[in-house]
Amino acid sequence: MFADQAKIYIRSGKGGDGHVSFRRELYVPAGGPDGGDGGRGGDLIFEVDPGLNTLNEFRHVRKFCAGDGEPGGKRRCHGKDGSDLVVKVPAGTIVREANSGQVITDMSYENKREVILKGGRGGKGNQHYATPTMQVPKYAQPGKPAMELEVILELKTIADVGLVGFPNVGKSTFLSRVTNAQPKIANYHFTTLNPNLGVVDLDGTDGFVIADIPGLIEGASQGIGLGHQFLKHIERTRVMIHMVDAASTEGRDPIQDIRVINEELRAYSEEVASRPQVIAANKTDCFYGDEEETVVTLLREEFEPQGIQVFPISAVTGKGVKKLLYHVKGMLDEQQEDKIMFEKEYMIQEPDFQNEPYSVWKEEDGVFKIEGPRVERMLGYTNLDSEKGFEFFQNFMKNNGILEELEQLGIEDGDTVQIYGWSFEYFR
Repeated sequence: MFADQAKIYIRSGKGGDGHVSFRRELYVPAGGPDGGDGGRGGDLIFEVDPGLNTLNEFRHVRKFCAGDGEPGGKRRCHGKDGSDLVVKVPAGTIVREANSGQVITDMSYENKREVILKGGRGGKGNQHYATPTMQVPKYAQPGKPAMELEVILELKTIADVGLVGFPNVGKSTFLSRVTNAQPKIANYHFTTLNPNLGVVDLDGTDGFVIADIPGLIEGASQGIGLGHQFLKHIERTRVMIHMVDAASTEGRDPIQDIRVINEELRAYSEEVASRPQVIAANKTDCFYGDEEETVVTLLREEFEPQGIQVFPISAVTGKGVKKLLYHVKGMLDEQQEDKIMFEKEYMIQEPDFQNEPYSVWKEEDGVFKIEGPRVERMLGYTNLDSEKGFEFFQNFMKNNGILEELEQLGIEDGDTVQIYGWSFEYFR
């Protein structure tokens, strides 16, 4: 089963927490803080694997998480960094944010490896927070949280030329003749189920990549059949070979077939439909007498005034195939080699949170203490002698959950709260 779309959950690693500890050695009564830093969380990385051409790998595994950083230890021991996770995808994979559908990145051409989610930074141990006024800090910095996201992976085939047409017109036979691709070939009355890629090698010039876009039918642009599933694979192509059963071996009108497919392309994307195309009038080996000349003349009268040249070919015998391929190569050479990539629309923001630590605890004498860089910094630019300044500081305590922690520790009205050099009586 060919898979060209998948929805997965991705997460980077959380940073390890800093450690709170104090040096305790014989004959060293006041060794000071020695808590180590936490390790960095692992990154979540997407990387192109040239050996992949579908998203089948994601049918059963849908959760991808990088390693978390380990917490710091005593004696200034640094926690181990979390391991990065590399997610392998085929070239041409677009990564979209699942809710908005916006493009996060396009893993195509030179963009072969990209860090999508950065791992969290490890927290600092309490060794970093010793100051002349606070020589025994009882707090450390927590690690930065992981980043997580639900994304949709969508594969859009990378090829110079797209081979389009109704089912059973000979596209797979043509591809197997002109490239090293080996699609399944039989007289199916349904379509090939896999977009097939092949490289065309031409004497005296560079080759090009051609993709057999599975047979389209009327209504494909509205999702009838497998239309939506396969039309996306034509979006990167610069030229289209429109193959038609010129001999009408299944009773269809070749001129009407071309009109129908072109209308489906136009309904899907005007920009795609406007790209240069050429008509390959296939199955000329099935004609009798002068039937070929009559049909090819009708096709040329209909489409060459629109700038679409017609080439009678036989994918079975090889008749006219080289002439068609060299013409297509010339069409490619006339164009600027623009690499069709999808622009980034969704910017991943790092979590916005207050990451500086603080600590709330109750001493044996019943005094409640609050310490930490966040609290100390707030005290530094707050005038507690003024009514407004004191009210501002109270709101800061409430909004950061400090008052809630005091209540959880059992504080009651009239109890003493100490914050560095300040003492307060608590009242609700």
